[in-house]
Amino acid sequence: MLSYMKRKILIVCAIIVILAGGAYFGRNWMRDAWYEYNKPQLPPAIEFEQAEAVAQDVLPAPAAPVEGGLSASEHYVLDSSPQVAAKQVDPLASKVKIPSKINLAVPWMSQAPKSNWDMPYQEACEEASMIMVDSFYQYRTGPTIEPDYADAAILKLVDYENKIRGDYQDTDAQETAKIITDYFGYKDVRVLPFKTSDDIKNIVGRGYPVIVPFSGKDLQNPNYRNGGPLYHMLVIKGYTEDGMFITDDPGTRKGADYVYTYDRIITAAHDWNGGDVANGEKLMIVVLPQ
Repeated sequence: MLSYMKRKILIVCAIIVILAGGAYFGRNWMRDAWYEYNKPQLPPAIEFEQAEAVAQDVLPAPAAPVEGGLSASEHYVLDSSPQVAAKQVDPLASKVKIPSKINLAVPWMSQAPKSNWDMPYQEACEEASMIMVDSFYQYRTGPTIEPDYADAAILKLVDYENKIRGDYQDTDAQETAKIITDYFGYKDVRVLPFKTSDDIKNIVGRGYPVIVPFSGKDLQNPNYRNGGPLYHMLVIKGYTEDGMFITDDPGTRKGADYVYTYDRIITAAHDWNGGDVANGEKLMIVVLPQ
């Protein structure tokens, strides 16, 4: 009888160990399955040429300028006279009726395109974000950027930054905007403050993806290593009707079309601020095509 009871106990213990081990080693699969199950239905992705005409019903804009330049939530024409309006209207100036949902077809890439998270890839979220936005405007079609191309593009950009800046790590919003201007050749790149989700939607809804710096750990992305980086950048490329921003997050292999709540994005958004990221400004980088 005693040996029989021992065998039962051993069998029960073995089953518990197997189940516990399966749960532990399968936790990533279960987490991914749960995320995919709860992921909202996303709007169809639209290419750049479609996005240019996405904001409809242009409304008259105020004539007075904003102190300090254009803000994210109030937009003004540079010259309201009918003779020059067609040539001089700022693309962010006119008040427009933005769509209730949008998903720009910004192709995704990981900042570690070949799954190598050593340097410089560990610190290449800014570079990956810049490359993704440029790829959107350069009509690189497809949901993802090829790993070989992405890897070479990151290394080339890192080399440029090292030569020009002496470093490539932890570029703040203003530095990132300057790199986009000097390296990629865009003439109109703006760093705009924001306070609410509507401020971001007002830009993305016009067909322009935005690059936003974050306190990485405050994003609370379960796919990040060690809870996430101190500082991170990603691309916001759309939003849903039920309060979710659609992003291309280069910091995880699951970053394509990754969704964050409006509140999570607003809470976690902070610029580098000399390393005091938690107190950095909430800023977005807007790249306007030529």
